[in-house]
Amino acid sequence: MALFGRSDKTPSAPKTGAGDQGMHPIVGHTIDCRVCGAERMLTRCWRRTAMVRQCPCCGLVFENPRLLYAKFAPACPKCREPLEQPSFDYGLCDGCGSKFEIVEGTKPGLLPNQQQRAEMDKFGKVWRKE
Repeated sequence: MALFGRSDKTPSAPKTGAGDQGMHPIVGHTIDCRVCGAERMLTRCWRRTAMVRQCPCCGLVFENPRLLYAKFAPACPKCREPLEQPSFDYGLCDGCGSKFEIVEGTKPGLLPNQQQRAEMDKFGKVWRKE
């Protein structure tokens, strides 16, 4: 019976890790993007369901990601890319493409990309694009 996603076939093993990247899409959010300086929509949003096992920036594969996640703010040891936490929501700004951590009831937290981290090292903060 193929109605409502049910099937007579035996179910396959659940996808975790590299197969589905450990995330699933969620409904978009509207936020006040501090990089754009305006209220923007985040149409590309997801919830992290597992630890990140490979850096999305430099591609470094983590042999033991639990060691990285033992720190307060886990980051790639090679490029300092902030890693997403399991069971947290994330989204990309439709205006500038910045990644934000979305926690209900609070301001979204910016997860700076490589260019933004370089600006932060130089100026002490992420400058608005104008």
